[in-house]
Amino acid sequence: MLKILQYGSPTLEKKSLKVKDVKDKKIHTLIEEMLKVLDKEKEHSAGLSAPQVGKLLRIAICRRFDLEEESNSLDPIWEIMINPKILSKSREMSTKWEGCLSINYGELFGEVERSNEIEVEYIDLNGKKQNIKANGFLSHIIQHEVDHLDGILFLKYIPNPLDLYTSDEVEAMAS
Repeated sequence: MLKILQYGSPTLEKKSLKVKDVKDKKIHTLIEEMLKVLDKEKEHSAGLSAPQVGKLLRIAICRRFDLEEESNSLDPIWEIMINPKILSKSREMSTKWEGCLSINYGELFGEVERSNEIEVEYIDLNGKKQNIKANGFLSHIIQHEVDHLDGILFLKYIPNPLDLYTSDEVEAMAS
């Protein structure tokens, strides 16, 4: 199984390359392996990008909590985005708790402010161009994963390390 790179790995700070051939068997194998990692981490994962598993390719997989709620799905629903590009961002901002599997294996969280709504274009597994508008938490997930593709970790948005919290601390604050 692929290993998730951790903060400090130089790969996480590099810009990823565009996927040239979406139908390449190696790309599909990589995505299958990424989905296996996500299945193992599904209890505390909202997404994964190829750089997090050591591949500098523009591939992001984002969890569709919105679709899971609509369909009452007990299993995660994953949106596979190849060469995603954010076309527009709203001026309206929102703040959400974010964590990252590459930061202490997803055990540290911080509040991150991002555009509340975005429009993103990407290629799906079949090689077809897709376009979706996302808001709220899904917007945050997509922006977080696209940041990974540009070598940016969510820690960039949290200048003070004292503003990072464990999952237990976040739960205590919420209750």
